[in-house]
Amino acid sequence: MNHRELVAKFSQTVGVEKAESLIADALAELEIEHAESYTHHELADICETIQRTNDGYVGLVANEIRVYEQAQQRFDALLDEITDPIVTVTFEDSIPIVAAMNPAFEATFDCDASAVGQPLPAVIETDETDDRGDVIDRWFRSDRSDGTEIQYRTDGELRTFLFRSVVVTRENGDVEGYGIYTDITDRKHRERRLEHQNEQLERFASVVSHDLRNPLTLAEGHLELATDMVEDEAAHEHLQKVDEAHQRMSQLVEDLLALARQGQIVDSPAVVSFADVLSEAWSTVSTDPIELEVEDGTGTETDTETETDVGNDVHVALEADRPRLRQLLENLFRNCVEHGSTTDRAASDDRLGRSSSSSPPTTRGARDENRRPPADRAPVTVRVGLLEDDRDGFYVADDGPGIDPEDRETVFEHGYTTRSEGTGFGLAIVRAIVDAHEWSISVTDSREGGARFEIDGVTFADG
Repeated sequence: MNHRELVAKFSQTVGVEKAESLIADALAELEIEHAESYTHHELADICETIQRTNDGYVGLVANEIRVYEQAQQRFDALLDEITDPIVTVTFEDSIPIVAAMNPAFEATFDCDASAVGQPLPAVIETDETDDRGDVIDRWFRSDRSDGTEIQYRTDGELRTFLFRSVVVTRENGDVEGYGIYTDITDRKHRERRLEHQNEQLERFASVVSHDLRNPLTLAEGHLELATDMVEDEAAHEHLQKVDEAHQRMSQLVEDLLALARQGQIVDSPAVVSFADVLSEAWSTVSTDPIELEVEDGTGTETDTETETDVGNDVHVALEADRPRLRQLLENLFRNCVEHGSTTDRAASDDRLGRSSSSSPPTTRGARDENRRPPADRAPVTVRVGLLEDDRDGFYVADDGPGIDPEDRETVFEHGYTTRSEGTGFGLAIVRAIVDAHEWSISVTDSREGGARFEIDGVTFADG
């Protein structure tokens, strides 16, 4: 606040002459020289002195100014701590004039206190040609929106900033603006990379869908005709082998499509109920003899067998693409089912390269009889819970034979499997979904000696 504004504040109560006298007496008592403007500390001392020696409205005005200056001092200190560049401006003929700035603004745009009083367009360099209307419109438009993207050149490099403003009108009618510049250059580069990556994956999925699926469908049609025309028993056996090869090729096509689509980056995750998605995923893969146990947060488990109710510990909300989160859980569940419920639990080699069908899930609660394990298989227990030790994520574990430490990265590779009927894409799809969410996945031992898949880096919603 300058001297003129200080006099104007008191003159509204006692007149200009008396206001000048009050301020002069306070300056003399405090041994502060008359100046055009005063610091926050000086203004606070001046007002405290006037309040102490005067009562009535004069004291009230002095206290009001002192409180305002203390608040302004705290506000200025806050601005200095903010890492985004911030500038305070006044407006002259629709041109923003620099009134103050924080250290981040000075460092980013390579300026100093000499910029105060200069037009803002002369202080920061942009490659865009703005007329006066553009400049003023940006300030008032950003005040009512989520911000405006604009490019400025800093240190010889063109960078993108998100500009947001707050424009206020003071008691004396002066209009003042606060502009915040958030550097989003890296974010924009990342968005462009993700867009390019998603376009490539979509093109790949299109090639797989049309250029591979169509010839396969044609071959299957001719095979069916040939089977109807041939009566020789030996020939039928050979044609059956061809049909099995077609089925495997079809499964590979479906898995490749899933891998491409699930690998697309999740740029707009939604808040979903983990318990609900867990129930939906389990209902599509559960078969006898299988049990699902959900940690209840106290170290014990709740047995749900093949039902889809889940314990309280997983009743949390997290940010994810719901269909892909369900696909991830389904693949992990199927992986546990197909490799955990074996007659010989010691055959750990069978756990390498676990694969899973990535075809669309069946109707909720339905059982696929073709997936039903043999009656002599030992029951497998699947456990699900949240990660411990302040880690943000969840795990899926079983009590099967486990995975050797040296093979725990290999199992996520595309096409890796030791099962003759597997495609080797089940866990590759899981890894693709994890990467698309920018999570991480690892394999360790469950407490029963089986496999435990841990997904970390998950963002849980508040509440």
